[in-house]
Amino acid sequence: MRTMKVISTVALAMTAAAASTALAAGPTHEVSGKIERLDPGAHHLTVRSQIYRYDPSVTSMNLHRGEPVRIIYRENHGHRYIIQILPAA
Repeated sequence: MRTMKVISTVALAMTAAAASTALAAGPTHEVSGKIERLDPGAHHLTVRSQIYRYDPSVTSMNLHRGEPVRIIYRENHGHRYIIQILPAA
């Protein structure tokens, strides 16, 4: 009986951890437009009057102002974090 309680407690803890990780990741969003502003020092760019943060090691593109892009991002604590930057189709 004790073994069943331990197994069920461990299973419950693993399920809770997986659920909190999935919730923290959140849904992704997508936006397309031209880069209006670019701040490489702060790793910010603006598309459609919205500011997005990016990680330069993740983006392999050489970004320029006026360039049409498609951005896939996540919102976290009121900020938009870019997951992927693609050339606009």
